[in-house]
Amino acid sequence: MVISIIASLTPYIVVSALLLYLLLEQLSYIRKKGNLPGPLFVPPIIGNAVSVVRDPTSFWYKQSALAGNSPGLSANYLVGKFIVYIRDTELSHQIFTNVRPDAFHFVGHPFGKKLFGDHNFIYMFGDDHKSVRRQIAPNFTPKALSTYSSLMQLIILRHLRLWEESCNGNPVSLRNLVRDLNLETSQTVFVGPYLDEEARNRFRTDYNIFNLGTMTLPFDLPGTAFREARMAVKRLANILAVCAGKSKARMAAGEEPTCLIDFWMQPIVAEDASGNPPPPHSRDEEIGGFLFDFLFAAQDASTSSLLWAVTQLESKPEVLRRVREEVGSVWSPESNALITVDQLAEMKYTLNVAREVVRYRPPATMVPHVAAEDFPLTKTYTVPKGTIVFPSVFDSSFQGFTEPDQFNPDRFSETRKEDQVFKRNFLAFGWGSHQCVGQRYALNHLVLFIAMFSTLLDFERVRSDGCDEIVYCPTISPKDGCTVSLSRRVAAYPELSLN
Repeated sequence: MVISIIASLTPYIVVSALLLYLLLEQLSYIRKKGNLPGPLFVPPIIGNAVSVVRDPTSFWYKQSALAGNSPGLSANYLVGKFIVYIRDTELSHQIFTNVRPDAFHFVGHPFGKKLFGDHNFIYMFGDDHKSVRRQIAPNFTPKALSTYSSLMQLIILRHLRLWEESCNGNPVSLRNLVRDLNLETSQTVFVGPYLDEEARNRFRTDYNIFNLGTMTLPFDLPGTAFREARMAVKRLANILAVCAGKSKARMAAGEEPTCLIDFWMQPIVAEDASGNPPPPHSRDEEIGGFLFDFLFAAQDASTSSLLWAVTQLESKPEVLRRVREEVGSVWSPESNALITVDQLAEMKYTLNVAREVVRYRPPATMVPHVAAEDFPLTKTYTVPKGTIVFPSVFDSSFQGFTEPDQFNPDRFSETRKEDQVFKRNFLAFGWGSHQCVGQRYALNHLVLFIAMFSTLLDFERVRSDGCDEIVYCPTISPKDGCTVSLSRRVAAYPELSLN
């Protein structure tokens, strides 16, 4: 009798419990939201995740519009996570300067810790973080950057030539072509001699799987894109860990560094050879995880910047003319010589173009962090513990600068120095203890691409409705993938080599 009564009441109990959960979820959202602008009601459980996956551009534009100039904040709810969007630059600085165990944790992606695995440089704090930053300092010395520059040029030339010769005068979307260029650049510069062709192909496949997973709902279930991405990250980190081991062996044999992992491993091997214990976080599997962090930071950000560079050069004839004039004054393809470090340093206007590309279209528009504790962000609003905050690098790029909506490389000239005057608004490479360690690497690559693309090729954009609209994939790119017609501009492509 009792059992039958309980059985008959079970559906009502389940429904009542579900309704109670949904009510508590809404009340929790409203309490955390406080006086911030944002939706009054959010869909149960998944929140507005469908909107952000279906059309991230519109979703984030709406959050920015809601934030306005005052209070500079807006709220929403994504898959069980309360989020706060930060439009105001000074409030963003509050996040960047308070990355510590009892304030904010950098996560890189709203569900990054689950996605990226156990060994992550970006999630470190304090002495551990400082130790690894010291270890990677040799990766970005002038000698190391010069080595990378040479490798970059060979890869850029090979891809530019392939693009022009294979398109046969037909318009081509550059997005996937640039992504392939950047993946080969990352593979070659980071771990060059330690990846055979089979490993490179596996790497390419797994990285594409990972990319797809960053843009889907974070359901970690068998067969889902998110689970596949998480497994792909593990495989990629394992490949990179093997490369770290091979590099240690080669550096121990006394050979010269030829790629980034060599410059990193050389002092670690020297420390071990002197009888000292190895530095912390220098095991192969840890290095593999850190290398994946670097690759993720470099790969998609660079793809975004190269695409936007082409769009701006094509739409600004005077900028393109000045770039070609400057590059032509210091380097000639007919010399069949690589652009030297000294020649690169002379390309001051081209560097300013690269900086303006990064300001005007920062590849990673937001830098998500999670609040480890309640944090008083303003006099009237405290960020609740567990909130994911999204400081907007994109919005900061359009605050402070003179006519920020205009693409104008001269803002970074020696006369105007807006990179110094409005330094606090130029956040594309981050700020504080987690500022990007590879920004010189990134700018060098962008300058070399702009110099060689502009010098070796003529190009014309094939415009369509909305072609310049921003889409996320996962960094931002033009909606049309930057569709252009290409033709060779020089009598013959240069014959470049490392010798």
